[in-house]
Amino acid sequence: MFKNKFSLLLLLFSVATLVLSFTTDEVEIFRLQKEIATRYGEEISFYKFLKLPDLDKSTSNQIKKNLKKLAKKYHPDKNPKYKKFYSRLNEVTKILVNESSRKSYDYYLKNGFPDYNFNKGGFYFKRVQPKTWFTLSFIYIIASAMHYVILIIQYSSNQKRISSFIKNCKENDDTNGLGEKRLIFKQYQGDEGKEFLVKFGEVFAFEEDGSTTLISPDTVEQPSIYDCMFFSLPKYLWNTSIGRLFNRNTTEPTGKKLGKRKPKKNIKKEPKVYEIENDNDTYEDVKKRK
Repeated sequence: MFKNKFSLLLLLFSVATLVLSFTTDEVEIFRLQKEIATRYGEEISFYKFLKLPDLDKSTSNQIKKNLKKLAKKYHPDKNPKYKKFYSRLNEVTKILVNESSRKSYDYYLKNGFPDYNFNKGGFYFKRVQPKTWFTLSFIYIIASAMHYVILIIQYSSNQKRISSFIKNCKENDDTNGLGEKRLIFKQYQGDEGKEFLVKFGEVFAFEEDGSTTLISPDTVEQPSIYDCMFFSLPKYLWNTSIGRLFNRNTTEPTGKKLGKRKPKKNIKKEPKVYEIENDNDTYEDVKKRK
C-alpha cells in the first residue's frame, strides 16, 4: 500500500514537471487572446471583444449576425484604419463559430491561459513553485523510505550471514547432530579464535563467564516502520534537547538524599553549679531558685 501511494505521488510530481505541448488551433487561440489582452486589458475575452449582448451564452448564429453588424462600422472598405481590428474580429468569430475550437477556448478561459516565452519555445504553463516546507517534507519522506529499505536489507543480510555460519558449523560436526562438538573459528592467522559448541544440531557461542548463547537467525530483531528515520530522528532530537528536561524532572528522587552524614559536633556541657545560701538549704530549695 505504501509502495502504491509512493508511486502515485512520484507519478504526479513527474507529470507536473512536464512541458505541455499544444495543438496548432490552441496556439492560435493563445496568440489571439494574448494580442487582445495586451491591447485591451487582462479582463478582455473573445465574447467581450465582439461586444456580444449574451457573451458566452451567445449561439453561433448570433455570433455570425453580430459580425455582420460590426462590419458596417469597422469594415476596411468603409474605414481603412480599422483593418487590423476587423481582421481580429474575423479571427475571433471563426474560433467561436467552430464548436471544437470554442470548447477549447471556453476551457482555457475558465482555467487560465498559458504564458508565452520565446526562449522557452513558445507558450507554457507556469509551474507552481512548491513552498520550502513542502520540499523539505517531500525530501524527508523519501529519505525515510530509503532508510527503511536499508534497514530491511541489513536485516535480511544478517539473517543470511548467520544461517550460512550455522550451516558451516553443522558441516564440521562429526556427530551428525547426535552429540556435542566444540569448534574454534579463526578470522586471521595468529588469531586465538572464537569457540563454539554444536549441541544436538544447534549452535551455541561461549560467553566470557562460560555460559552459552544460542545462535539463530531468529534472534536478529526485525526492524519496524518506527525504526526508520521518519520516527527515530524526531525521537532522538527530542531526547537530546528539550526532552532531557522532562526526563530529568521525572527521575528526580523523592526521598532523602544519600551521602555522607555530617558528624555532629561534640559540645561539652558545663556542670551546673548550685549555690547554697545557708546551712539549712536542701537540694530541692537550691534547685527551685535556679
